[in-house]
Amino acid sequence: MRKIFNYLVPTLFAFGTLMSCDGDGKEMDPDIKDPNKTLMTKFDNKVFSIPSPVQTSMLIKQLNLPFYSDILNDAGNVSGYSTKSAQALNLGLYGTDLGYSALYNESSYSLKYLSAVQKLSKKLGLSGAFDKSFMKRVEDHLSNQDTLMMLVSDAFMQGDMFLKNANRKSDAALILAGGWIESMYILSEINIKKATPRIVERIGEQQWTLVSIIDLLSEYNTKGANDELIGDLHDLQFYFDKIESKYTYVEPTTDVENKTTMLNHKLEIKIDTDILNQISMKIRSIREKITN
Repeated sequence: MRKIFNYLVPTLFAFGTLMSCDGDGKEMDPDIKDPNKTLMTKFDNKVFSIPSPVQTSMLIKQLNLPFYSDILNDAGNVSGYSTKSAQALNLGLYGTDLGYSALYNESSYSLKYLSAVQKLSKKLGLSGAFDKSFMKRVEDHLSNQDTLMMLVSDAFMQGDMFLKNANRKSDAALILAGGWIESMYILSEINIKKATPRIVERIGEQQWTLVSIIDLLSEYNTKGANDELIGDLHDLQFYFDKIESKYTYVEPTTDVENKTTMLNHKLEIKIDTDILNQISMKIRSIREKITN
């Protein structure tokens, strides 16, 4: 991989480290527009393979699928999240919903999810990253997709750095988990609406990411706060373990000039229809617990 993240990049945090700039209008790193890339995120001294929810949304858009607003978490639910765990998880969900709506240039939805993100950030003590001046800049750039993404990424990264420096890694891990769960939910629900082989393949590819999510939540499980969610994810893993996968080795491509190596292995995924249905139902169940 070209870059190993120096910070945890939950949900839209992934924007920040994939940008070749700091939000001043320079071009976005092309990796963010490649739905087939897998990102590596470094959390303390451990490296996790976590796909960006933005890349998941990009995949959906590239498949020429319509925007499904009905599958997103209602922004009006934000006031009901009273515990720190619920706030962190749903910040991850809303961040993913924001990325999805922004990529489809759905400005009205983007504003609603920005507002929800701002409210949850304030409850979590991260309001400095999403203050009034930030919201004003976002509103001024709603028509510029790349600039909008960069502005939001910068704010999320500020919040992430604050959480890590304040030794609140459990909150950061929950935000990351919430973003991944929402990405999986969006994929599975869209596939139910319109069966798409590439989406099924993407779902199957997540069996290793799920292991990383469980490990991360287990490591930063303050006073057992994540026990129920970890248990539900273990139940989900039971079905993921039934997915058939086959790696085919392909010689890596090395760019000597840029000092980069691209891994070219191929992965074949086979998912039985019943297993896919079980995965979809379990993801929906986990997500309903979080949003309700």
